[in-house]
Amino acid sequence: MPNSRYPLLFSPVKVRNTVFRNRIMATPTSLSWADAYTGAPVDLTLFYYEDKARGGAASVTLSETTISRRHGASRGVGHYIVHDEVYGDPGPQLSKITEALRRHGAVPSVQIHHAGDVTFPTLIGGDDPWGPNEYTREDGVHVQAMTEDMMFAVAGDFANAALAAKNIGFGMVMIHGAHGWLLGQFQSGATNWRQDKYGGSIENRARFPLMVCKAIREKVGNDFLVEYRVSGDEHLKNGITREEAAEFAVIIQDYVDIIHVSAGSYYTARQYTFPGSYQPRDTNTHLAEAVKKKVRIPVATVGAHMDPVIMERILEEGKADFIAIGRGFVADPELPHKIEDDRLDDWRPCIRCNNCLGRKYDGLNNCDVNPLAGAELWTVRTPGPLTSRKVLVVGGGPGGMQAAITAAERGHEVILAEKTNSLGGTLKFAALDEHKDDLNSLTQYLIRQTGKHAIDVRLNTEVTVQFIEEIKPYAVICAAGAEPIIPSFKGVDLLPCIHATTVYTSVDMVKGANVVVIGGGLVGCEVSIFLGGKGKKVTLIEMQDKLAPDANRIHKDSMMEALNNLSDAITPLVNTKCLEITGDGVLTERDGKKELITADTVVYAVGMKPRSDLAMQLQTAKGVKRYIAIGDCQKATRVKDAIHGGYYAAIDII
Repeated sequence: MPNSRYPLLFSPVKVRNTVFRNRIMATPTSLSWADAYTGAPVDLTLFYYEDKARGGAASVTLSETTISRRHGASRGVGHYIVHDEVYGDPGPQLSKITEALRRHGAVPSVQIHHAGDVTFPTLIGGDDPWGPNEYTREDGVHVQAMTEDMMFAVAGDFANAALAAKNIGFGMVMIHGAHGWLLGQFQSGATNWRQDKYGGSIENRARFPLMVCKAIREKVGNDFLVEYRVSGDEHLKNGITREEAAEFAVIIQDYVDIIHVSAGSYYTARQYTFPGSYQPRDTNTHLAEAVKKKVRIPVATVGAHMDPVIMERILEEGKADFIAIGRGFVADPELPHKIEDDRLDDWRPCIRCNNCLGRKYDGLNNCDVNPLAGAELWTVRTPGPLTSRKVLVVGGGPGGMQAAITAAERGHEVILAEKTNSLGGTLKFAALDEHKDDLNSLTQYLIRQTGKHAIDVRLNTEVTVQFIEEIKPYAVICAAGAEPIIPSFKGVDLLPCIHATTVYTSVDMVKGANVVVIGGGLVGCEVSIFLGGKGKKVTLIEMQDKLAPDANRIHKDSMMEALNNLSDAITPLVNTKCLEITGDGVLTERDGKKELITADTVVYAVGMKPRSDLAMQLQTAKGVKRYIAIGDCQKATRVKDAIHGGYYAAIDII
């Protein structure tokens, strides 16, 4: 029976001859890896996607899979689906994934795509990429304008890829027509300025994507599902609008079964494709609704869906037929089952940091909050504990809480000692920043999980060597954190001078209207946005030539947009050095010229200093068999390092 609280969300729906067990789709996400030669997914990818199906998703879609090694198609993702005479057949390995997804009750799907004019020439034998128009890219690469023969060739590639998917065992393909790839490039007036029958009007710009849809349908027949992903709004000048997206959906609806409504364009407006903490949740529902009003086929909405009450309401009000979730499944692949079982306290929230996507190009595509995402295979050989051990965790921040939770789950006797009167560590400030709701959700999740496990939490407890020797633990996990680096500028005592994180907890310490923030990294930018939103006039000073060099590219896009939206309140200055603080403000130097910037308060965000001395001191305690220092007390970094460090430290106690 459908869930009584969310009856529509957990009601089945039949599309053609395929039954979806509920309305929650797991969308394509980037934590997937292919064999460098064949393009077949490696076993690590199989484990990653299988967990989503086991967790209750109605369908699970593999991420961007290139339709051909020819015809200017590849972008470097590395996944292929069609047999190649030179590179071999990825089909047998893909069939392992389809079988895994089906045995857990999910409809297996694969996203097929062509990168178009952003294709990397090095991946297509040095040839020019294909696109709607002939032009030279900013990187000097020449793009060929597609002829009609080229279009028919690419449509054939799409059709062959879809047929291969069907034969391999997939129950559906998703045509990637969104986010500025080839089909979206034709659809959008921002990227299609052709003067022939494939450019100009909406109908003309839809002509090639429609050709692709027809070719696929003709090749796979009527017993196979085709989903089309469209950007409901590209958020670009002359780009696809809500009204155009709805009209386009009407044009293609006879040849597809589901319209999947996303937003943005990867290379120019990706903060709307992957909405972060500066964008609202459920951000594309209005776009899906506009399409839903026009078409007679089911519609899926995607875009930071995190509240099942709102998901149910979307379905109830007829704004969409499916709720599609991407990063939420990365953070917690069991989210459908947890919602259905009313275990919302156990739902690990996505914090929308976009590190799973934004750091992909650095080879670091994993999840900040879920240590197992992308590491499912590597942890299979983790041994169980030989016996229950007494474990002392020092520090109640995110790393310490994760370590305590994991150790308790493995049957150890856990004591968690925190020197302050509450858990949360450096994340406590998140409860006070409207743009940090997601991070605060993570903090509260960890606090709840700490309370639900058999953990002896001792607040207001300063851990010393004597304390450890009195408790006599088998293992100590030190998550003592870091402390702010206090700048040594001349005159720091002449004005109120406070650390960025203190601003959130003690905003009344920020005196006057004019604030200078020293340090334009991620923390400095975010505290500037916070203060600008509070009505302060902020000057943000950064020594380097750009702001937030430490931010991943997707979160940075979102954050910079928020900074620009507060341009009346925030003035960023790069290549600017702080010389000293005076009674009137901050004396700076830029391009050899000195300037005094008026300030009533100075906020500094110049980094954190690991509490490594304490960590080393505690390691001298006698009788401890295992001592592991994690997180910021080793090196002040990110939430991910604390949580992953806590998890792996705990599973190493056997």
